[in-house]
Amino acid sequence: MRKRALILTGIIKREGNQYTALCLELDVSSFGGTLEKAITALRDAVETYVQYMLEEGREDATMRPVPISALREFLMGTTTPSKKSHPAFRAIPLEYSYA
Repeated sequence: MRKRALILTGIIKREGNQYTALCLELDVSSFGGTLEKAITALRDAVETYVQYMLEEGREDATMRPVPISALREFLMGTTTPSKKSHPAFRAIPLEYSYA
């Protein structure tokens, strides 16, 4: 069986001592206490989600972009940030190969 690759986009936001990560193309998220842990957790969450969709025979429905309202909430938060504390954002490339 030929391996396939998904090229995905992850964004990470720091909130206090926690990092939250979101895959834009799959609407999958995770978190970690460090940047590296958040990236690893997001990769694991993407792998789990894609494997589940494949096992269920739903490969065609795998891609489900983050709704704009959810993206807005992720980027802006639910409260108005103070001028002193802007969250740090980082976009990361994600690649996942599967058979």
